[in-house]
Amino acid sequence: MMTNTQTKQIEGLRQRYAEMIVEGMNMDNLITFAVDSIVDNLKDYDMEDIKEEIIDCYDVQTWFYLNP
Repeated sequence: MMTNTQTKQIEGLRQRYAEMIVEGMNMDNLITFAVDSIVDNLKDYDMEDIKEEIIDCYDVQTWFYLNP
């Protein structure tokens, strides 16, 4: 089991590494990465889950726009 100090150390390392990766990306790569990450996070959502997410974060009009 990791100590509190070790946990903070690995969390800091993860953060710095992630920042280094992002800083090395151009805008097109950053957008592609963001979209891919979001799609991956939504892969287990069914239609009702996605609908609820869109309506909660945006509105019903956005739901109809994205799902004609």
